[in-house]
Amino acid sequence: MTALCLDHLSLCDVPALELVEIAGTLECAAVSLFVRPLPLGPYRDLVDDPAARREVIAALRDTGLEVGIVEPFMLDETPDWSGMERTAALAAELGGDINALAFDHEPARLRESMGRLARIARSHGTRMTIEGFSLSTVRTPAEALAMAEASGEHVGITVDTLHVMRTGGTWADVAAVPPERIFHVQLADGPAQAPADLAVEAVSGRLPPGQGEF
Repeated sequence: MTALCLDHLSLCDVPALELVEIAGTLECAAVSLFVRPLPLGPYRDLVDDPAARREVIAALRDTGLEVGIVEPFMLDETPDWSGMERTAALAAELGGDINALAFDHEPARLRESMGRLARIARSHGTRMTIEGFSLSTVRTPAEALAMAEASGEHVGITVDTLHVMRTGGTWADVAAVPPERIFHVQLADGPAQAPADLAVEAVSGRLPPGQGEF
């Protein structure tokens, strides 16, 4: 059965603890969380702040919610591997998957980094998934799949409907991906015409399914 998961970007202006409480009220099965501070929203550091981590873990336990994907895992030219290790350990503790985004423009180095992150995920007993993102260096489902296949047998992809449309893709592109490689699907709607600022739309301009033109 497909589990309905409330993603942190659906309510990017609330911290993880409040997101968990809302998801429990909505009778979702899971939440996907940003666990480190980012300029996207008021996110507490669940990796290095034990008190904040305990509060969220207690809320997950009380609501019976599982965790879908854990972010951020952004691979640029100089990844913070120590931080990646600690965040991967937290992902495993929460029972969530690592969600990787690519921002390195050097293909060989990026492939090496993706492989290293996949090994980190496996060493902590969790999975890694790669998301095609309109502003990253791995943009489409096909590109994400190729990177996942190069990174390891147990690496999958995250399909985001907004990014599929903003990279000029079609649903046939999604259908071409082997189902066992699709670990997560993020559903969002939007206008057919892309806005000028794709970054703003990706964070705070998403529409609920059925309220756009996808």
